[in-house]
Amino acid sequence: MLTRRSFIAGAALGAAAMLSPAAFAASATDKDPSAWIVELMNDTLNDIRKDPALVKADPTKVHTFVNNRIMPVVDFAKMTRTAVGPQWRQATASQRQQLQDGFRSLLTRVYSGAFSSVKDYKAELVPSRAAASSTPIIQTRMVSKTDKPISVEYRMQREGNTWKIIDVNVGGVWMVQNYHSQFAGVLANGGIPALIRSMNDKTSSLNQKAKK
Repeated sequence: MLTRRSFIAGAALGAAAMLSPAAFAASATDKDPSAWIVELMNDTLNDIRKDPALVKADPTKVHTFVNNRIMPVVDFAKMTRTAVGPQWRQATASQRQQLQDGFRSLLTRVYSGAFSSVKDYKAELVPSRAAASSTPIIQTRMVSKTDKPISVEYRMQREGNTWKIIDVNVGGVWMVQNYHSQFAGVLANGGIPALIRSMNDKTSSLNQKAKK
């Protein structure tokens, strides 16, 4: 069963996914990405509620959703490198691609079912006085009439003239750092090949459970 944290993390990543190309282009020159994050979060939640295929986690719809919407606004290569850690440097080009593909498939499966629980959630900006940075952390919270607020933070990175998301913190847990801890044991025992197998095995197991 998906936890409340899984839902928020899925929605947080999905927010990036639903950003239209026009809106993303407009954000490219924003000096402060805070308003952009909150707007796209709320637009996303509304769009998910309107799309029965996403709510039901239709595999084809989710696959298209990830490839066409998430990848352009998230620095997924950096996310994967950070999650894998130092052993990334030892991986071949083929293994690096397999790691990215495996991590993407795993995250897609873990969070795809979360959209069925969007209910009445709304994103709000949490005012902060964070120092200017090339990798700012944008603080938001998800609020609902029936549940307690949950903090969601985005670590952003400016790449040229655009902002990209490089990690999401939900309720005090950074997603990429959390996976880094999970992957460390696998890498220590079997290296890159073992991690690739582990990702694929977990995704296959989740796919089988989803079919039941």
